[in-house]
Amino acid sequence: MEKRYKLKVEQIKQLIPDLGFALATEKITVDGKKVDYMIREEPHRVGDSGWIFYGGGETQEYLDDINNTSLHDLNTIANYDPDIIRFLSYPVGTEIERNQEGVLAIIHGSEEEPEKIFLPPLEIGRINITKNWSFELSTHMLRRVEGGSLVLWRPGFTIWLDSFKAQSEVEKRIKGVLDTMSPESKDLLNLSEKGFHKMRYRLDEETGLKTQAASYIFAFSEHHEIHMAIYFEDENDMSNIDNIWNSLEHKTSQ
Repeated sequence: MEKRYKLKVEQIKQLIPDLGFALATEKITVDGKKVDYMIREEPHRVGDSGWIFYGGGETQEYLDDINNTSLHDLNTIANYDPDIIRFLSYPVGTEIERNQEGVLAIIHGSEEEPEKIFLPPLEIGRINITKNWSFELSTHMLRRVEGGSLVLWRPGFTIWLDSFKAQSEVEKRIKGVLDTMSPESKDLLNLSEKGFHKMRYRLDEETGLKTQAASYIFAFSEHHEIHMAIYFEDENDMSNIDNIWNSLEHKTSQ
């Protein structure tokens, strides 16, 4: 009998990059329950993430029936329950369970966050990238935290963002950027907006056998600043960069 999954193929959105496949019980994929317990075991084959997902209430008799468990792309399971996304880079041996407050939490394994943490994606529209900074996105972007930086990306277009508390006056920070710009930089824009100052320049960097196009955006308020390094392959993406630049806003707070 053909299985009737809770989500249809056309309902599955790209929430994470390709991270391999996983096992999930039909408590999740057919009954539509949230993930109640997840464990990462040693992978058994190429493409196996090692993750196994349970919806809760599975008896041993239920699990002994191979028809009650299926292989799925991790992105598919993330569509059933986006709560799992931030745990997907945790190592083999990690066990996670939904607690009494309804929140997934680590019950076995290191609670130290990996170098890379995946987050739910961002959709088109205005996004609050931090408590103080926001801008408009004109394209669907996947999202992760890597090495302390927030990274938004889709194929051919990647934004690395870092935000800081101000350590000096605005003029000194602006001068710091100008003093460290590469002599190959071009198309410098240097503007004052309501409550903050922003700068932008283009830099095409030689990386091995190809040229990597990049645009850098900096914004400074009295108490905060944000840095963006945007790498792109298609010149048409300059319109997306222009949109970020033009729509960048700052909300005042200490």
